[in-house]
Amino acid sequence: MQRRTSRSTRNLLALTLVGAAAGCASTGGPQSTASKPAMADTKPAMATAAAVPPGDTVDALNGVFGMHKARASHAKGFCFAGQFEASAQAAGVTRAAMFQSGKRTPLIGRFSVGGGNPKAPDNAKSVRGIALRLADGNERLEWIFVSAPHFFAQTPAQFVEFLKVRAPDASGKMNPEAIAAFSKANPATTKQAAYLGGQPVPASFGTVPYWSTNAFIASDASGKTQALRWRFEPAAGRVGLSDDEAKAKGADFLRAEFAERVAKGPVAFNVIAQLARPGDQLTDPTEPWPADRSEVNMGRIVIDRLGDEACDRETFIPTVLPAGIAPSADPVLAARAAAYGVSLGRRLATN
Repeated sequence: MQRRTSRSTRNLLALTLVGAAAGCASTGGPQSTASKPAMADTKPAMATAAAVPPGDTVDALNGVFGMHKARASHAKGFCFAGQFEASAQAAGVTRAAMFQSGKRTPLIGRFSVGGGNPKAPDNAKSVRGIALRLADGNERLEWIFVSAPHFFAQTPAQFVEFLKVRAPDASGKMNPEAIAAFSKANPATTKQAAYLGGQPVPASFGTVPYWSTNAFIASDASGKTQALRWRFEPAAGRVGLSDDEAKAKGADFLRAEFAERVAKGPVAFNVIAQLARPGDQLTDPTEPWPADRSEVNMGRIVIDRLGDEACDRETFIPTVLPAGIAPSADPVLAARAAAYGVSLGRRLATN
């Protein structure tokens, strides 16, 4: 039976979740097995490093946002297409074929508003998402980024606990005391919301930066490895709306704005690799590296048209990587593919 929540509860969720589960249950891969975490109640649940069954991740999202035919997370969005052109510096970081100087690789992608509500308001201070697939012969690279340098959970278990404590009761209400207790016990889960709360509502999907939050390991032609994190920096600059401007835009303006923008010319992002120093942690996506780390411009994403929504019947998996790029040991990154597979299967079964 489909679960529905009141409009006031959905609005509160948009503010408290700020895109909870940014990409963490929207899309496929093999399932893993692990013990099921304890149900969260009014007592704060501490973060653990234990894995969770991928179905539990999707169930936790559905427990907050209800069952529907869209993605369990980042439910509201639209597709686009374009290409990636590698810079002259990129090959010094990775031997991946699509990063060789001047190489152009076609791509498809999807912009989204965070959270599992298919009618999430575009004018809220919630997270924005971008998912991309670059395909070069038999190799693919898939990126799933969010518009904050922090993810909201350190581990898959904490991800599930974060959602369970926010699930509305039978009357459609959340328990603010339980949420506050959880946040106090798990301060890392508050960083993304704090960041987004200090930023303006994005004026466009094309004028906000996006971060990988997870770390990856690149290897160059000589075999030298380098840990990195990705960022997409809008070529048009970072542009936000005042509170009054956001209110005037209404709850459903982002797609029309982007269609108008791309009709005037391609929308571009510079692809930045932030390079870790020895000793930098690679397994906590809630904690960015210091801003003084070296960066390399790896190339440019150029979006030249909206897609045909075919990407809504597909999945993007951030561990689909070409030779020359490998995943880090981040447990959130490792868990994503299996949860995406569960979400995709449920989505296809209801469409």
